[in-house]
Formats: sequence, structure tokens, C-alpha cells
Amino acid sequence: MQTPGTKKVVCVTGSVWTGSRSAPRRLLVRDGFVRPTWFTTGRPMTDAQYRQVSDARFHLARARKNVLAHIRYRGSFIGVMRDDFDAAMERAVQGVLVVGPQEIAAQVAAKFPSALVFSLKGPQMELSEHLQTCERSGQLHRIDVDVLAPGAWTEVHTSMAEIIGLPLKT
Repeated sequence: MQTPGTKKVVCVTGSVWTGSRSAPRRLLVRDGFVRPTWFTTGRPMTDAQYRQVSDARFHLARARKNVLAHIRYRGSFIGVMRDDFDAAMERAVQGVLVVGPQEIAAQVAAKFPSALVFSLKGPQMELSEHLQTCERSGQLHRIDVDVLAPGAWTEVHTSMAEIIGLPLKT
């Protein structure tokens, strides 16, 4: 699987988050990235769009190699189907933005060598072991965030945009 043309695959994961309008995930969508619809065999767990699938449909999709990335979480499976990822890539101006657990980011990065993985952490927090392969391959970009500092999330977005190669809006 390859990314079409100049579009990018960006994964955002980590241990610090915000619901603010200046959240990097929201600003990257504004910049032209599209988040794929996620699937769940249980209840939705984040602000991503989810579609519910049965366990049987999940296992069938997995057998047909249509599951791009997944994890087992609280007795259910969550993740991204390959066809939902491809649909997001077609609609996107810049590329696809996958926001979620480290395991999902690592699986997506393993399938796309040019993917960029951003791990948002508080100072002195350790990286997840799931991201070690991304770190070795040069795909991982750790960004330490002081969530209490004014403008911290805008600075995170600016750093991410520079690494991705997006033109900065003034």
C-alpha cells in the first residue's frame, strides 16, 4: 500500500490531550487532513467517527486483509479498516490523520514507511514501547507539551506543521 502522490500519512498519539479548538488534531484537519472513520465492535472511545461492526464482520474483514490497524480494548476491537483509510485519502487535500493509541500509530507507520508519527508527551514521560520501531526508523517525532503553558497547543501545531512541511498560516 502506498500513499497517492504527495499526500501524507500522519499519526498523532501520546499521553497528553486537549479538547480545545487549538488542539493539533483539529488544526491539522483545518489544514487539509482527513481522519478516517474508525470501527469498533463495542462502544466508541474517542472523538473520532466510529462505525459499529459485529465481531464476525471484524474477523471476516481481518481474514480479507481489510483491517489496516486494530487493538483489543476493554473486550472489544477498535481500529481502522483499509477501505475507510483509502476513502479518507481520496477526500484529503494533504493526507490522512490517524489519531489514537500508540499501538495503532505503530501499525499504521509499519505499513507506510513515509508516515510521520507524533508522540505528544508531558516533560519526562517515557515513550511507549510500541513506538520503538517508529523511533528506529526515523518516523517518530516526540513533542513535549506543558499543557498548562499559554499557547502550548498552538506551538505544538506549529512544530508539527514545520515537520510535515505544511505552509504556516499567518
